[in-house]
Amino acid sequence: MPNQPRPTKNERREEARAKAAAMRAQQERARRRNRIIGIVVLVAAVVAVGFAVWAMIQQGQDSRREAAKVKTAIFEGDLPSIDEVAVPRGTDPVSGGIPVSAAGVGVAAPDGVRVDVYLDFMCPHCGTFERVNGADLQALAAQDGVTVVYHPLAIMDRASQGTYYSTRAANAAGVVADQSPEHFVAFMEALFAPDIMPAGNTKGLSDARLAEVAQSVGVPVSVTDRLTATADFEGQTLRTFVPWVAASFSAASVAMGGQVGTPAVFIDGERWNGDYSTAGPLRATVEAARDAS
Repeated sequence: MPNQPRPTKNERREEARAKAAAMRAQQERARRRNRIIGIVVLVAAVVAVGFAVWAMIQQGQDSRREAAKVKTAIFEGDLPSIDEVAVPRGTDPVSGGIPVSAAGVGVAAPDGVRVDVYLDFMCPHCGTFERVNGADLQALAAQDGVTVVYHPLAIMDRASQGTYYSTRAANAAGVVADQSPEHFVAFMEALFAPDIMPAGNTKGLSDARLAEVAQSVGVPVSVTDRLTATADFEGQTLRTFVPWVAASFSAASVAMGGQVGTPAVFIDGERWNGDYSTAGPLRATVEAARDAS
């Protein structure tokens, strides 16, 4: 094979220059490509942040609109009375409570012992009370001559970061009592379950989660769809039983002498001050009152 002539110094210099120019052109194309990618990513990020801000604003506005439908002004102004509001089916016309007896939800026993139980779905002590005494209360209500009257109250709305959880949950309980009464007690128990009940100073359960909890105990979807239904009350658009929740607080204030607190139990009108954190004492007291009546 004939020997290739060795490139001259000028040829080698030109070749090096050509390679350097090609490398610079490649690097410039890479810089332009990276610059375009950076701009696209930046624009996408700005759009995403803008959308997130818009969504947060919209969510906040939606939350405020929904809050306006559940606000009860429990801590300010005059409250309605039970006879002025729409109430769940079977509600006691004086106290506003929902009776449970051997005859069913919304039906009081014709005679015997009456046990009034006042609860707030965000009250941690109410959670303890229900988890300890819930089964006993159900057993008592199943006995002849005993009526357990449940009073869902909303005294801890201020502990739910503006979502009015206590009122929303009480309204939901009212809807279930009205439309699916056979699931009322189970729904209340579920709301107090340790893996479901929200802690204080949180937003509480969302409306969607309340519906899920109700469905988990057998409440039909046709009923849970009504948990956020509204009605007109004195010129305001409020959730169906929000006025009832407010009126129940008013009635509880009368029953408790102006100092409303939860949990609270009254047996035939007398406040029970026993140990609610231990199973047994409440049931024993009620059964003794029943046997004596």
